[in-house]
Amino acid sequence: MTPGPDKAFPRRLYDVAVIGTDPGGAATAAILSRRGLRVLLAADGPLVPKESDGWVLPGAVPAIPSLRQLAGAAPVLDDLGLAQELLRQSAGPAGALQILGGSLRLSLPADPSRRRTELRRELPDDWAAVESGLEALEPLAKTWDLFLHEPPPLPARGFFERRRLRKILPYPPPDLPEGFVGEALQALAPFCASLVGDTAAEAAAREASTLLRAPLRLWSGAAQVWELLRGKAEAGGTHVLAGRCARLRVERRGASFELEGAEVRANVIVLATSPPRIAELCQGGGRIERNVVEESALAVSGKVGLAHFVVRAEAIPQGLEEASLLFTGDGAGLLACHPARRARGEMRSERLLTLCRTVDPADTDGAALIASARKALEPVLPFFDRHIVHETFDLDPQQGQRLLRPHEGMHSEPIGVRPVSEAHERVAFASREVYPGFGLEGSMLAARACAGHALELSGRKQVAAT
Repeated sequence: MTPGPDKAFPRRLYDVAVIGTDPGGAATAAILSRRGLRVLLAADGPLVPKESDGWVLPGAVPAIPSLRQLAGAAPVLDDLGLAQELLRQSAGPAGALQILGGSLRLSLPADPSRRRTELRRELPDDWAAVESGLEALEPLAKTWDLFLHEPPPLPARGFFERRRLRKILPYPPPDLPEGFVGEALQALAPFCASLVGDTAAEAAAREASTLLRAPLRLWSGAAQVWELLRGKAEAGGTHVLAGRCARLRVERRGASFELEGAEVRANVIVLATSPPRIAELCQGGGRIERNVVEESALAVSGKVGLAHFVVRAEAIPQGLEEASLLFTGDGAGLLACHPARRARGEMRSERLLTLCRTVDPADTDGAALIASARKALEPVLPFFDRHIVHETFDLDPQQGQRLLRPHEGMHSEPIGVRPVSEAHERVAFASREVYPGFGLEGSMLAARACAGHALELSGRKQVAAT
């Protein structure tokens, strides 16, 4: 039961209010509360796992890149002490992503000798070229390290920012591997970042290559990262509420919004939610609110949907890894295999298969997603449909991945939203739309930028972490 306004709001005025469940927002709250600011983290919805027929479902793609290996995210994890916690919560040893096709069962363990044995066994004619491509992934990702040492000025504004951007952008742009490894990177990219394709090589160079060589198999992926960051924020003094927000209004020295029938006022508002939700929050507002909606409304070309299958244990073949890249004639997908969980907590022997697929942004046909998922899984898990206990879909995951439409041409301006709103300095963004080519790493970069801006406005930028 949600408490009434008097109980839920011991403080009505905050230094910073964060709205939404993008991990960048929770990271912003955790950083700022550790530095002594009064922070509210409004989840803007219920904080309960999704369920279907009593089965608990993941809230997002259940595999993420190893953030500790990404220079833009590492400072946040180190500051908050989360690097080891993420590794502890990931399932199994890092680096054992599996690639599945009609006749392909290739695991990629971190140990070089075991990986070479796997490559020789599954790709006897091409193993040497594939091994070279895999070995090139780490330096490929590091090409962007200097660029992401600090949050970069994206999209660049004016002559001087464009000149600065040209100086720090990797030049010449890194060439992605070709052949088998290149195809794997391109297939993984939509599950890692919101901007992919020829105009966003960084997605494949960093997020996808990190996932390919060292994945973290988390039950709820980005949603689980948000939960970890939320816990750190709450431990630091952040006030966390789950109610639905409405009527965001920006004023000269701050902003206000409604939450569970009460008015909340804050000096800075951080929006860590999707563009459609921002439009709902600002509905009925004035010029500033309309400008906030306009600058956050980036064109979307697709989204990631989840197809869930609870199956009996005998449906899972021996040797199936917990995270797999699926290549079939019906398109690529990311497959996760975990023990199934019941809402009441009882132990069961069933397994949960979650297949992540890209779909049209307007798609609401869950039955079609289930049918295409069955067709894609049939070549690699023959007869698994005989053992299905329950099946369902999620076309709007809690941490739904939105795929942005790239600009036309190879030399277009970068796509994204600046961390500090152009409409008003008291509004900031900490969602994946800020650095959409960098996925979760981009969310952490946005958190660093938002936290620095909020501290500067508060006059407490130099306060040390507690």
